[in-house]
Amino acid sequence: MTKDDIDTAKTFASLRFVGERLDPDRVTAILGTAPTTAYRKGEVYKESRGREARGRTGVWLLSSKGAVNSSDLKDHLEYLRQVLYPADSHERVERLKALLCEMRAEADIGCFWHGHPPAPSIPTEFKNAFAELPATIEVDVVTA
Repeated sequence: MTKDDIDTAKTFASLRFVGERLDPDRVTAILGTAPTTAYRKGEVYKESRGREARGRTGVWLLSSKGAVNSSDLKDHLEYLRQVLYPADSHERVERLKALLCEMRAEADIGCFWHGHPPAPSIPTEFKNAFAELPATIEVDVVTA
């Protein structure tokens, strides 16, 4: 991959919690990080284009877009991992697991990468860290 390829790659990752009974404020309290977007089921919120919508389910989402200045997907995943495991502590993840169970909510990691091949893969260290939550990993790769 050349420097021009790196400069034109678009990359980000997001950590999302979703569920009908999800209380986003409780997720924020555990993570100590403000979400990119969050709302409860039935709550009116603004979509990315400024339109108002009503939440069909509860959502708490943190995106690395704008927070990580890198086209390397690993840097974006590391940002999310540090939110979940500050100083390699598993306390937050344990508290989140209990909260997800209580609220019957789910977690996922969304990855987006756009650039010239080869497309990145998800390193095992991140797969293992997110599986502990448990969070599924979804990857959207677009090659130029």
